[in-house]
Order: sequence, then C-alpha cells, then structure tokens
Amino acid sequence: MSGLNVIKRNGRIEPLDITKIQKYTSSAVEGLSGVSQSELEVDAKIHFRDRITTEEIQITLIKTAVDKIDLDTPNWSFVAARLFLYDLYHKVSAFTGYKHLRDYLKKGQDEGKILKGFTERFDLDFLNSKIVPERGLQFNYLGIKTLYDRYLIKDRDNKPIELPQHMFMAIAMFLAHREKEPNEWAAKFYDVISKFEVMCATPTLANARSTRHQLSSCYVGSMPDNIEGIFDSYKEMALLSKYG
Repeated sequence: MSGLNVIKRNGRIEPLDITKIQKYTSSAVEGLSGVSQSELEVDAKIHFRDRITTEEIQITLIKTAVDKIDLDTPNWSFVAARLFLYDLYHKVSAFTGYKHLRDYLKKGQDEGKILKGFTERFDLDFLNSKIVPERGLQFNYLGIKTLYDRYLIKDRDNKPIELPQHMFMAIAMFLAHREKEPNEWAAKFYDVISKFEVMCATPTLANARSTRHQLSSCYVGSMPDNIEGIFDSYKEMALLSKYG
C-alpha cells in the first residue's frame, strides 16, 4: 500500500494509513459475539487506489456489515450501527466527538433550526455533564439509520448538525423548560429517553427543540353540524397536524 494517498473529508490529502482503518473496525466489533474484525476487513474487499476518499472506505465497511446481518449473527447489526455512528461523528464534528452542549445549541439556533430562548433557564454546563455518548452504542443499524433519516436536524445543505445524545438532551430540555426545576427535570427526562426506557412519539422526536411545536401524534377535535363548519374544521385539523 506504500505510495497510496487518501482524500480526507476536509479535502486534505495524506498517505494511506491502514492502522487508522483497523482502529475503527476493531472498535466496531469490540465486546460483540459472533462477529470478527478480520472477517469484516476481508469481506469489505476495499479496492484501494491512489486518492480514494475516506468516506468511500467508511461506506464500504458499513455496507459489508449490513450485508452480513442474519438471524444467526444479529450482532452484525450493532457493528453496522457503530460504523454508521463513527461516520456521523465525522459529518457533524470531524470526529472530535461530542462538542459542548452550548456549541451544538448555538449552531442549531444560528441555522434557524433550534428554537431560540427556551434554553435560557438552563445550566448548560450541568446538563452537558449529564450527557453519556456511550449510550449511542445501544442502537442497532435500523435504529441509527432511522434516527438519521427522520429525526436528526440537518442544516440548509442537508448536512446533520446534531448527534444522538445531543438530540435527546435538547428534547429533554424542551419538555422541561416550563418546570419549576428545569435542570433537574431535563436530566431526568434525558436519562429515560437516552436509555430507551421511554421513547417519545415521532412528532416529539422531530419537533421538540425546533421552531415547530407539534409534539403530539393524536388530538381530539370537534366540528359544528353544518357544511361550512365541517370544511373549516378540516382545514384547521390539517394545519394542526401539518408537522405531526
């Protein structure tokens, strides 16, 4: 492999270092039974060439793990999820891990994606200390892929700007911001959500923390008993459930 270069996500070109790839594959299979680092690397059949992108390598590894998911070897789903999560780290924070909660919220607010003002009652240093990045390892592949496709906030260029535990904490904060003790309740809400003890409905996952305020999947409506009122009610219900 000597003489080959890779193109990093930031456009920088540097020599290919196989040990960096092995670091990710090793971490992806760590502690999981029925999966093998060497099997992942061999079956990926990465066709190394000069100036291959690191994103291409990551995508190939994820696809390889996904293709190996089977009833007899379910842990490949967690391997694929971890690889997908590492890729998400690259997209959001250049693989520096979880930035401070304050930086994430400012980024989202600057992009017009996170509601301004609701964070003012919170101690962001305290809540940042409650975030547990390792809880992301609970996701299987379908779970993290669904979270990415449907719920994680994207910027104007459709690039993700939040990581799963930041999302859970921001949702918890939104749900707690009217409480008398918002910091304590946000920490409690975060714990039960991030541990998957309770999972919020789709509108809450998608909209809590955002500029959209529809948090409920269902609601009770009423309409008058005349043609004008019936069709006016249809319009009102459509507007109410627009982001549901």
